[in-house]
Amino acid sequence: MRAAYDLYAETNPAFVSFLLYRFVKSHSDGSGETPHISLAYLVVPLALSQRLEPSFSSTNAATGFLSWLNRFPEVRIGLQQDIDVARDVTAQGLRAALFSQQLELGGTGTVQLGGAKKPPENTKSKMSNIPKQAVSRAERLGKWMSGAGGPAAIFSALEVRP
Repeated sequence: MRAAYDLYAETNPAFVSFLLYRFVKSHSDGSGETPHISLAYLVVPLALSQRLEPSFSSTNAATGFLSWLNRFPEVRIGLQQDIDVARDVTAQGLRAALFSQQLELGGTGTVQLGGAKKPPENTKSKMSNIPKQAVSRAERLGKWMSGAGGPAAIFSALEVRP
């Protein structure tokens, strides 16, 4: 019997909300500051993109955002289209995370961890390989973006618009 891969499971708002939760947690752990909500619209397409996996697998959390982009400038190719395509999926995931109170909006357009019961830490370990890699990419982006400056600098470095 062959197992089929379910692409739509990764675009499920519950999965995207978990992805964003892990990004915000990683970003906050890295800098002590909360990320701007606009970064969610970068993180989801970057984390869900299987074509970028080789660029992530040859780095680690200490690599840094700008070093990653310098090593892999091809990340920028087609990224604006990926962002445009993922806009609805990202918005639905954000709404799910806010509604479930996993995330909360801050007063300055930031997102922070919410007061709801947190997802179990071992949730990622129970996932199959491809979703687990997406979560790892979101966590790495959180760490990297926490030290890369504000949203304007990140969007500029990626050569995309919000």
